[in-house]
Amino acid sequence: MTLKQLFERAKLVKQRLQEEESSERFREWLSRAKDVWKSYKPSKVEKKVAAIDSGWNYRTYCGFYLYAIRAVAVAQSSETVTDPIVDVDILPMEDDGSGISPELYIQGIAECYEHDLASKVANLLDIVLVDGSILARLNAMRTLSRVKLFREYAVYVRPLKNAKNILFVSKYSQDRSLVHGALGDVYYINRVTNDIGYTEPITFERDGMTISVFYVRLSKNSDAIHVEVPAIVDLEYVRSVIDALYNTAVKGYPYALMVAHEIASLPNDFMDMISEVAGLSVLPTAREVLEVG
Repeated sequence: MTLKQLFERAKLVKQRLQEEESSERFREWLSRAKDVWKSYKPSKVEKKVAAIDSGWNYRTYCGFYLYAIRAVAVAQSSETVTDPIVDVDILPMEDDGSGISPELYIQGIAECYEHDLASKVANLLDIVLVDGSILARLNAMRTLSRVKLFREYAVYVRPLKNAKNILFVSKYSQDRSLVHGALGDVYYINRVTNDIGYTEPITFERDGMTISVFYVRLSKNSDAIHVEVPAIVDLEYVRSVIDALYNTAVKGYPYALMVAHEIASLPNDFMDMISEVAGLSVLPTAREVLEVG
């Protein structure tokens, strides 16, 4: 019965999407996306590019959890451009009385490490790519400012201010600030354009920082990507980003970010080994307790 209800709900979603795409306002959103898109023929430019990403995982036990984080800054050749940051520790389930989930807490720590790496290597490279959205991060941290960790979050963000060569990249952005449609801007851009190009940067103010936002497509027929820069940039800057990245892009995505993601990953089997080394493998996890019966 439950499966039947789920599939019925899925059919309703399909129907709603079909109705939406046949509406007049949907055609208006597509037209708006087409109007803001600018085609561009890139020129190959050699730049020093590196990418930053972090991987994290955790195990929940009765009364605490064990977490591991690995944050890396790597070049497209897979070589590290500075020492990675690794962290393994345990925390009570409600550290500092925060009551927030382990996922959110550990993600906040990992993002601090990413920002720290970005500020350290920015003066060594032409372009530093960071996986994610700085706007989304700042918005989330604002709601969690009562927690000590997140009060310190700003310390790691502040050095990024006005850093034009630090770019936050999102492949699946849900930002709607450009087209103002029911779905994310990138959905409409991908529906009506397929050429290499970009949109003009628009700016937002967050926590004393000016953040420029724009979209680029690095390969023909690939998805556009969402880019945020913690500084004011112009059209010449946007075109220079395409020039620097398009030649090594894989299906429209910066190759350096793919390398960083692979190196930073902390899969479950690796976490199992960390738990064993920490002497915790003999303890039942919270999930194992639930399975006792």
